[in-house]
Parts: sequence; C-alpha cells; structure tokens
Amino acid sequence: MIGDGRVPLWLCASVAGWSATRRGHAALLAIGDVAMNGGWLVTRHLKVTPRLWGGHGVNCPCCQPHDEVAQALNLLFQDRVRHRCGEFGEIALLESSSRIPARAASLNANRLVEARYRLRLDATTHDGQQAHRMARRPHFAIDT
Repeated sequence: MIGDGRVPLWLCASVAGWSATRRGHAALLAIGDVAMNGGWLVTRHLKVTPRLWGGHGVNCPCCQPHDEVAQALNLLFQDRVRHRCGEFGEIALLESSSRIPARAASLNANRLVEARYRLRLDATTHDGQQAHRMARRPHFAIDT
C-alpha cells in the first residue's frame, strides 16, 4: 500500500538515475565500498563487518539484533523523527548488486524495518521475477 505511512526504501546498485531534485528529498545509506555522490538531504556510510562466529541464517531470531544495516536504518529513522536530520521522503540503500538479494531477505525478516520501511527494488537492478522470489511474507512484499 502506498499510503501506509512507511518510508520507501530502495535497494540499489547505482543511484546514477536519481535526479538532483529527488536526491534533495532523500536519504542515502551506502554500504561497503561503493562511491557516494553529493546532493542528498541525508547521507550515511556504513562499513559492514563480517561476523566471526558465522550466521545462523537470515530468519534466525538471535541473529536479528546483530544486523548492522537494520540497526543503521533504525537509527536513521529515529534521527528523522527526532529532527536530528532532514525530513527525507525515501531512502536509497546503495550496495553492490551481488549483495542485494541477501540484503532484501535479511531486511524482509526484520520486524522493525518492516514496520518503518516499504522495501522496493530499483528497476534497473532487478527484474520483477527476482523481486517476487525475494519476498518472504505476503504482507511485506517487495514493490517494483
């Protein structure tokens, strides 16, 4: 649903197609070694550290609190609500294209992310068939 109050969260391998106007009303969360460019209302860069103990899987309850990207998204949401940053209308989550399916599955399994964000895939990164396969629960289907 579009009017459900959640912030659109775009999983992107590139944001080259985002106009300056759109960037001026959006937040950018760049993960890993991806190049960030200017013009965004809010920018955050996150270096994800590999887990030394190994993960149980994306749906494991004990592993969810350790998801650094979900934690960064939750902090970004809190900053928005507390007026510590600009009032962004959408977020671009910039990451390498090979990591996007795993990231979508991980974020899809996180209840706080699900409540705050509407997960969407950048059309230039994935086709609708891949997006459909990545949706884990019907009430949190990925929009394309």
